[in-house]
Formats: sequence, C-alpha cells, structure tokens
Amino acid sequence: MRVGCTIKRALMRICKITILIVLLCSSAFGAPSQEISPITQEAKALFAIESIRLQNTQGRFYNIYIAIPKHKKDKTSVFYMLDGNAFFPLLLNEIAKKESTQPFQSLPIIVGIGHDSTLAFDRASRTYDYTPLLSKELRDSFSGGGGINIFLDFITQKVQPLIHKRFGIPHKELLFGHSFGGLFVLYTLLHKPRSFSHYVCASPSLWWGEGKFITLPLEITHYPDSIISTRGSLEANSQRQAKYKIEEIVQALQKSAPNPKSIVFVELMGQNHGSSIPYALNLGLDTLMQ
Repeated sequence: MRVGCTIKRALMRICKITILIVLLCSSAFGAPSQEISPITQEAKALFAIESIRLQNTQGRFYNIYIAIPKHKKDKTSVFYMLDGNAFFPLLLNEIAKKESTQPFQSLPIIVGIGHDSTLAFDRASRTYDYTPLLSKELRDSFSGGGGINIFLDFITQKVQPLIHKRFGIPHKELLFGHSFGGLFVLYTLLHKPRSFSHYVCASPSLWWGEGKFITLPLEITHYPDSIISTRGSLEANSQRQAKYKIEEIVQALQKSAPNPKSIVFVELMGQNHGSSIPYALNLGLDTLMQ
C-alpha cells in the first residue's frame, strides 16, 4: 500500500515538473499568433494604404502592401518587411499609437511583402522562401526549404523596382525580418549587401540547417549604413542548437567593419520570441528615420 502511494506521489511530481517545463518553454518561445490584426482607424488616418499581387518567376503570387504617409511623407526612406500579412498592420498600428504621444517629424513609405494566404504566417511558404538550399544529408532533418535566392531575386528585381518607379529611388531602404525572416535578412546581408542600406535581423532562426550557410570569419563586399540584430531576453536559452549565436555573428561583423558602431546587437529585456516583434519593428523604424 505504501509503495503504491509512493509511486503515485512520484508520478504526480513528474507530471507537475513536466507541465512546468512546458510552460517555461512556451513562455520563452512565445510563437506569434496566426490571426491578422486589423488596421486601426488611427493608422488609416496617417496612411493611404494600397495592396497589389505580384507574381515571381515560378508563378507564385505575393501580397504587396504599401502604406504612403498622408502628411509627413519622406519619399527618401522605405521600410520593407517580410511576413507582411502579419507585420504590416502591426507596424502601422504601432506608429499610430506612438504618434498620439510622440509625434513623428516624418514617416517612411512602408512596404509589406506577404504570402498569398489568409494566414498571418504561411509556414510552408515562408520555410521555402526564407531558407537556403541545404546539402543532401541535411534535407531530411530540415525539409521544405531552399527557395531563398528565388525570393531574394523577386524582392530586388520586382518589388524594389516597383517602389522605385512609383516614388523615385530612395536614399535609405531598410529590410526587416523575424525568425525565418531574420535568417533571410542575414543571408541577404552576407550575399547581396548592397540591396539595402539598413538591415534588421530579429530573432534569426540560426539553427536551420545547423547554420551551415554561415562561416566565420565573415567576409562582406560592402557594409551598409546600419545592421541591427535583436533577440528577446527570454528566448536566449530556448533557441535550438545553432552553429553560432547571433552575438558571435555581430562581433565578427564588427571586427571587419569600417564603422563597427553601425552594427549592434540589442537584447530586448523581458520579451520572448513572439512578444519581441513590435519592439524590433520600432527599433528599425527609429533607426531608419534618424
């Protein structure tokens, strides 16, 4: 009888510990919601908002969202973001909230690049578009990727020319990406650094493909005006095994940069993988408008 009670108590303790671990991991990772936030009336009062569908060379369609400031327009600055279905309304709403207490002197044109889906995040499409082609031995463990160069060409050969033709060639262009999108931003920086003047690499999924597409020391043919990498403090110990941490990559970039101060790592205190997104977006906006 005592043995049975002892086993029962032990099992209950194990269950409690398991639940606690799950809750802690969930808190640390904090996956973003699949619901698309509506754009507030306050944001609509600040921006004229348009959307078009563009097709890439493979016949895949994308939603391109464009927000043009109505009164404080700065045509010389463009803020491009991946996962546009989710982050385009999020940033506009963040700007509207900030405008009510700390009015902006000027605002950039904002461009959201989203997948042709009703979801905030089309997991299969973003995995393909945002990740590099892997060697055969890694494809079983990391399946569904490999379209990063096709998607990068789509942005630089179709999306950017569309914006340039419409508004003129800007002096400053920022690319923002989070998670797999952050990985894409880093890849763009390493392989086509002249594509943008500012980069925001938020919580990049460096574990993908065991980080084999990164080799230290880094060699970049051109250093842009600004490189910002961010991560929520609560996700620091929850990330999957990666070849390098984002801090190591930032340090490697700083060592070879003509202006090391233009490359920064920001740890967003008290934030997890999902909750860090608006803070990273605001950081990118503030940097672009300096």
